[in-house]
Amino acid sequence: RRVHGEGLLVEVPLANFFLTHILGKHSSTYSSMDDLPSLDQDLCRNLTFLKHYDGDVEDLGLTFSTDEDVLGQLVTHELIPGGSHIPVTNDNRISYVHLMAHFRMVVQIRDQTSAFLRGFQQIIHPEWLTMFSAPELQRLLSGDNTDIDMADLRRHTQYYGGFHANHRVVVWMWEVVEREFDAEERRLFLKFVTSCSKPPLLGFANLEPPFSVRCIEVADDQDTGDTLGSVVRGFFSIRKREPTARLPTSSTCFNLLKLPNYTKKTTLREKLRYSIHSNTGF
Repeated sequence: RRVHGEGLLVEVPLANFFLTHILGKHSSTYSSMDDLPSLDQDLCRNLTFLKHYDGDVEDLGLTFSTDEDVLGQLVTHELIPGGSHIPVTNDNRISYVHLMAHFRMVVQIRDQTSAFLRGFQQIIHPEWLTMFSAPELQRLLSGDNTDIDMADLRRHTQYYGGFHANHRVVVWMWEVVEREFDAEERRLFLKFVTSCSKPPLLGFANLEPPFSVRCIEVADDQDTGDTLGSVVRGFFSIRKREPTARLPTSSTCFNLLKLPNYTKKTTLREKLRYSIHSNTGF
């Protein structure tokens, strides 16, 4: 629900076969072999070997069945009725290849796929997806691997605790992120604050809650939020204590960066870079 309601993207792209399941689109020429590599590369390689095997396939001792280890017990699944007694031959191996691919791609994961789709369809009506192809749905869910529009991010950032757009520490932060971080570090910065390294498809105006930066004075376990005193001190750069040892932290549920009121730009750069590479945050 957070992805749907807050404009976030799925960090890890979905496999092609799963996108096909979500869309429910199978052309008349579709075969489970088409998407099998995205689920089980080893099985795809073995079936391809069987398809082009030059010898007598019966020598391999295969039948139209497959064994599965279910909680320590070996369970035999027949691909067709009586399949455990039907040998795979040179004449019927193509049928076996497609049946095995279908079993792995559809039958074996049917319960898990159905459970996911039931939850997914409670949030996204299936009819809404009919206009999309699998690549388009992938982009809708996971976005593009493009650089972040920093100007758009800055325009839609909110500040708390005495920070404001022209505050010295805020200006340093943007200079570091925009000019001294490379594209990968900018993605890590965004992931550190929002839990996702990709920007919203429709821009940061659609990120909910908005991207925010708050001046902090104390450790997270002592943080009780903004007070009149902390806001005044943050605004006028009056430090209750020296923040040199403090690292930036984040609350990803609120898309909030909690930034100490550093006295030097070099300290901010060092601490921020350390934090985004350490996968810290909350």
